[in-house]
Amino acid sequence: YELCDVSLELSKPVFGSEPGKAKAQQAVLHKCLDAAMRLLHPTMPFVTEELWQRLARSPGDTDSIVIAPYPEVEAGLVDAEAEAQVKAMLEAVGVIRSMRDSYALKPSQRPTVYIKCRTAEMQATMQTQTDNIQTLAKTGELKVVGADGEVEFGCGMRPVGDAMEVHVLLKGMVDLDAEIAKLEKSVASKTKEVQKIKDTMGAPTWDKVPANVKEQTSAKNDSLQVEIAALEKALETFKQLKAAQ
Repeated sequence: YELCDVSLELSKPVFGSEPGKAKAQQAVLHKCLDAAMRLLHPTMPFVTEELWQRLARSPGDTDSIVIAPYPEVEAGLVDAEAEAQVKAMLEAVGVIRSMRDSYALKPSQRPTVYIKCRTAEMQATMQTQTDNIQTLAKTGELKVVGADGEVEFGCGMRPVGDAMEVHVLLKGMVDLDAEIAKLEKSVASKTKEVQKIKDTMGAPTWDKVPANVKEQTSAKNDSLQVEIAALEKALETFKQLKAAQ
């Protein structure tokens, strides 16, 4: 998935850019495809041999993937910070894609999107990922703002955990009654989750719960509270849009 749906898609705009960048991206993609074929070969021998033979050969390559060395982890290529940034980017992309589907937006529609980040660190991360998000989520203008940043009136909103909110400008694009109903359902569902957690924390057996479980439960409760507040704000926005019609 990450190779085809992410890496390959993000490579396409680069191939149309300056030759130096395109050549470097081709080398990265070649390395990824070569390693992927070797990893898959034990379980998919025939198709991986066929595909591997079609890749450009490198000095020292064997004649067949059958006798090629199995890939090993290259510690020098491990970058935990970059992985965390890409993970956050993909989470935002997933929410935007989900919103596009639920709002039945056509592929040709490229709405303006705001990403509201609750920390300066996340805001800095998302600002480095704007081009990638626009490519993968097929958005129009993308604006990354802080927790107190302004978002244009008329946006649909969904939280990305408790770290971000995605706001998609939907004026003139959606059925307001349907969106109001969806948001009310989401608020009710998450409110039910909060009540369930409160019941658990208020039970007589709560004192016997391990400290790490208590910490996780409390963190989940806090995260849900943040999500509910954001959903209720989005619900109010749609109600105001409907009233203004």
